[in-house]
Amino acid sequence: MAEQAKANEGGKAPQRPQSGAKAKAAGRKKPSGNGKKGLPKSFFWGIALIFVVPAVGLLGWYAYQVMGHVAQEQQAKLDKKAMELAAKANAFAKRAAREGFKVQDYDVCAQIKEQYRIPAGIVYTEFTQRQLVGLPKFASDEQVTDRCIQFAKAVAKMETMSHHARHVYVCQKAQFNADKSGRYFLTADPEGKGVIETLGGAAKLHAIPSGQSILLRGWQIYNQGDGCIIVGMSKSGTFTFRGGVSITE
Repeated sequence: MAEQAKANEGGKAPQRPQSGAKAKAAGRKKPSGNGKKGLPKSFFWGIALIFVVPAVGLLGWYAYQVMGHVAQEQQAKLDKKAMELAAKANAFAKRAAREGFKVQDYDVCAQIKEQYRIPAGIVYTEFTQRQLVGLPKFASDEQVTDRCIQFAKAVAKMETMSHHARHVYVCQKAQFNADKSGRYFLTADPEGKGVIETLGGAAKLHAIPSGQSILLRGWQIYNQGDGCIIVGMSKSGTFTFRGGVSITE
């Protein structure tokens, strides 16, 4: 009774022990305000299926269409270019037949570098090729074409006299080496009078009328008449390559 009186004096009523069920309920924690339950994963998958996948598919279809269109344009350009080249080749072949020269002889002139021995230290350029066929280095493509047609026509004329496996232009600053020793070579007369034959250091001019050819020690020499000659690059009656042409400086 004394203890109860003291408790009453303190303003606090004595607490009764809780029953087992109530104690368990009191022991459970109440969920806090930040513990809200998240959205299910199926929700995000649904969003992806509805929006993302169709968008990716649409972008892929668009890219395929664009790339296909670009590829078609490129192929159309290539086809057009091929048709233009084929038409030009056909027209040129008809011209060759009409004017009496072979397309392959024209090609030899157009690719004259393949016929030359280019010494080390000499830089071969497009200008050099023009000089090899006897043209100024700033000659136009049309001039090169006309020059190589002249070459092909001259070769056709040479073939009526004697057959040679290969033919080549020899203009100024070039020489035709007739043997491996370097003691015997042929050069064009700069004034267009014919061919200069050099043997063992002794040079001799062999006059050739412009547009005509001669046989010299088995070599066929055609005089272009403008400081260039054309040499049949194999001896008469043979089909092997004998001799070569090179730039002298």
